[in-house]
Amino acid sequence: MKNILITLLMLSLMVPAMATYNLPRPDLNPFSMKSPVLQNLKMSHSMGFEAGSNSGGSGYYLSRYTNHMQYQFSPKLELDLDLNFVNFGSMNTGSKFSVNDDNRNKILPEFSLRYKPSDSVNFEIRMSQGLLMQRSPWYEK
Repeated sequence: MKNILITLLMLSLMVPAMATYNLPRPDLNPFSMKSPVLQNLKMSHSMGFEAGSNSGGSGYYLSRYTNHMQYQFSPKLELDLDLNFVNFGSMNTGSKFSVNDDNRNKILPEFSLRYKPSDSVNFEIRMSQGLLMQRSPWYEK
């Protein structure tokens, strides 16, 4: 048992010493245009609007704004982050149009971290949420 512990201890000390990391040392000054933080960051935005109703006089509306950010630490390591700002609710579309008092807002973050050490090996950690995936329709709550 003692030999196994010594071997594990030696391996745990040798592996970090043999590994090479090519991570940048970023200049964290956000006002510097030459900052590697800003050069490796890509950002885009998207918006969507949706509404619908049925012949029974009930309807819904949904709006979504998403901020997409991608940061490349190295050619092998990349981070994606999406911040979804969602607004939704229900409405009556019968004889008199009215919006119900169930207007809600949610922030739904999503991210993925990808590491590709070679062309044939790819590791990815992902956290994703459905926009409105619930057991019962949101307008029945």
